[in-house]
Amino acid sequence: MNTDRTEKIHNVWPINIGEFFNPEHVLIKDELINFFKEYEKKLPEGNEQLSNKNYVGNYNLYQSKYNLLAENENNKILKEIFNFIAKSILTMCKMENKKELENLKNNNPKFNVNIIESWFIRYNKEGFILPHNHAGSWSCIYYVQIGKDSSKKNGSTFFLRPHLVGSSLTGDFGRKYLNADTIVINAEEGKLLVWPNYLYHGSHPYQGKENKIIISANSTINLL
Repeated sequence: MNTDRTEKIHNVWPINIGEFFNPEHVLIKDELINFFKEYEKKLPEGNEQLSNKNYVGNYNLYQSKYNLLAENENNKILKEIFNFIAKSILTMCKMENKKELENLKNNNPKFNVNIIESWFIRYNKEGFILPHNHAGSWSCIYYVQIGKDSSKKNGSTFFLRPHLVGSSLTGDFGRKYLNADTIVINAEEGKLLVWPNYLYHGSHPYQGKENKIIISANSTINLL
């Protein structure tokens, strides 16, 4: 019997959230905002259920329908944004599937990133969204406009530990570490966050003078 063994900790199933920046954001921001203003004029009710002030999950915001890209494929600025989003999502996919890619016989595999849902949200003052998760395999948020107050929790996105969802925590000290329940990532214009779709997340109430505007999307990825 081998008694010369050391203790070890296995860090299993780490969760990665990607953070990317669009170097062209300053050049396209105003045109994007103008497009969203025209969208609201044509469709003032937006996604009627989710924009409704009585909807439990959202507060004080306007949300478009889930077919933003599909219905505006010829819009040059939107195409540029979603090309940037798709490339960033693919970067995350390749990183997370590194071992699977090494096992492929094809040394130069081709992929197709499918944006299955896409929408924008305009937050008014105090606007926020309660924790929820998304469809697809990878989800994202792109910050189009954030007010001058960029404090840590002002309109920022927070993520919940997966262990907390659907579980009942007790006062047992053995589970005390689970109370470090959220990761908060600061909102910045031109920043894109990409994460696995199952992660529950929400947004802190927004206090800026200008509207906070974001683009969000869900995706799937196929190996061609």
